[in-house]
Order: sequence, then C-alpha cells, then structure tokens
Amino acid sequence: MPYCPKCDMEFVEGITICSDCKGPLVESEEAYKKALEEQKEQALAAKAASMGFEDFTEDDPEIMPAEGGPADMEKTPARLHSAGVYVSSRQKCEDMRSSSSAFLLVGGAVLAFSAVCWAGIIRLPMSDGSRLFFQGVLTAMGLLFLFVSFRTRASIASLKDRIEEEERRTKEIIEWFLQGWDAGKLDQELLKEDPSLSEAELDLKRFELIQDHLITGQDLPDQAYADFLAEEIYGRLYQAS
Repeated sequence: MPYCPKCDMEFVEGITICSDCKGPLVESEEAYKKALEEQKEQALAAKAASMGFEDFTEDDPEIMPAEGGPADMEKTPARLHSAGVYVSSRQKCEDMRSSSSAFLLVGGAVLAFSAVCWAGIIRLPMSDGSRLFFQGVLTAMGLLFLFVSFRTRASIASLKDRIEEEERRTKEIIEWFLQGWDAGKLDQELLKEDPSLSEAELDLKRFELIQDHLITGQDLPDQAYADFLAEEIYGRLYQAS
C-alpha cells in the first residue's frame, strides 16, 4: 500500500500524494524501510572508503589503513559491527529480572511438588527404586532453578552501574548532536549537495546524514547503538515536528 514516511500513514492503492503533508508517497512501508536500510549500509561503506580502508569483514577487530592511506593512522576505531536491534542495559536488566522470576516460580513449584512426594502425601505409581530416583531428580531440578534465579539476580545488581553510565553516555551524545544541528541545518546541507531531492528521497538521506555525523564525531564501535542514536535524534528533529 502507498505509504507516507513523514506522516507514517498508509493509503489505498491509486493515491500518490499524502493528504496531510502533501508530500509524495512511496511504494509501501516495507519498501521504504528496505531503502532506508540500504542507505545506511551505503553510508557506512562510503565512510570506510573515504577514510582509505580496505575491504573488511564483521569479524575484523580493527580497520587497518589501506595501502597509500594516511600514514599517521596506525590504528583506527573498529568498524561499526552490525549487532541487529540495539538492546539497552536497562532492557537487558528487565529481561533478566523476568527470567529470574520465572526460574524462581518454576523452581519453587518443582521443590514444593518434590516435598509433597517425599512426605508421602502424593505417592507416584512407580516401584520404590524408580520413585526415589524420580523424586531425587525433581529435587535437584528445583534446586538448580533456584540457583539460576539467585545467580541471575546477582548479575542484575552488577548491571546498575552500567545502566547509569550507558544512559549518561546516550544523553551526552544526543545533546552534543542537537547543539550543533537542527532539522533545517541538516536539510540545508542535503539540498546544497542535491537540490533536486524529492521529499521521499530527502527523508531517506536524513537518517544517513545523522548517522554519518555521529560516526565521525563520536567513538561508536557498535552499529546497533549508532542506529539507535540516529533514530532517537531523527525522531526529535523531524517526527516531533
């Protein structure tokens, strides 16, 4: 279905202009997102090429200068590694807390059932040897689940400092960017390079330009984190308006 990237709205077939912003529609939301991903990949490749880097893989720990590149670059920051969707430390903490609660619940239930069996309140239809073995296994499983739950909670406590540092870092980077750029300034730079850009093309290149400035201005070794920051900044500059 025709889609307006600026208004995030879909239209029936045959509509070519957004009824709200009057901008041109793209083929579909899926096509728009695919094109956006391709733009981001091209931006990274162009950035690496402009810095004189040879081809590299995602497993390379560092990007080494290509032959004939800047002599003073003995080592440069690692290429942004594609890590899929960015998951913050706070979200990881919440996921771990949920897992810990699930293990605690299951472990408690297994131990309670095991205790009832050991007390003879429930007698399993097995021979004495098999019954004792099965009850022993149940007890061990319950204790294991509880152990995993407690270990997970201990790991959550160690994440607190990381959460604060990560959120502080994110806030500082976003504020740094917004102090030097606004929506008008970014669009002016894009249109200066290519005044013929349509609204849809301009919308695609905005994300690319934001990410490019983040890569050149900050040390961001994680591709997913860079994408997250670019999306946050894009939302503040354009979607809020």
